[in-house]
Amino acid sequence: MNVLKQGRKLFGKWIEIPATKYYLSQDRKVKVGDISLKIPVGVFHPTLFLSTLFLLEFVDSQQIENLRILELGAGSGLLSIAMAKRGATVTASDISEKACAAVQENGLINHVSFEVIHSDLFDDFGERKFDIIVINPPYYPRNPQNEAEKAWFCGENFDYFQKLFVQLADYLSANGAAIMVLSEDCAIDEISRFAKDADYDWKQIAQKKRRVEMNYLFEITKKKLG
Repeated sequence: MNVLKQGRKLFGKWIEIPATKYYLSQDRKVKVGDISLKIPVGVFHPTLFLSTLFLLEFVDSQQIENLRILELGAGSGLLSIAMAKRGATVTASDISEKACAAVQENGLINHVSFEVIHSDLFDDFGERKFDIIVINPPYYPRNPQNEAEKAWFCGENFDYFQKLFVQLADYLSANGAAIMVLSEDCAIDEISRFAKDADYDWKQIAQKKRRVEMNYLFEITKKKLG
């Protein structure tokens, strides 16, 4: 199965279900543990899919107090809020202006503060370093047609990942790591090849299945000299 058909398989499986389409067609309010979220139409919903909740389990298992952490592609801001509540110094970013506004509002609702940056990957970051960067990326190989689709589609030639791995190393601290979640229905081998070709170490650190969806966590670090 080629990667384009592979990406459409899962996208069609979940997003094209009438009940899911209806649910996503309206602004929603959800609660995850003690975190309350408003999720506008067009912002990635963190509880309908395993990926964000899997990343949440990971960060909840780590000692993150006082660490500098970036949620790259923050969507609703669930992870940023959870990490800020546990004492991390958090930055949240998204390419979507609507998502950035939602993150700001959800931070206020949950009485936490963090920096929010509207940026295409790291274009508007200036000079910053992070100990952990958590990434729930768009990974289906199709060109997005609007802002909302940028949460799902990475470009026909995996443009998102090609740009990510050019920029990422400059924003990791000396011992920093990116933690990326990917689904079994995306082109993991292709994405990992971009990382390895850009001289990163790539290691699977966890996997989790919910219903028919298997997700994996990967740790991405700068290759050590020698």
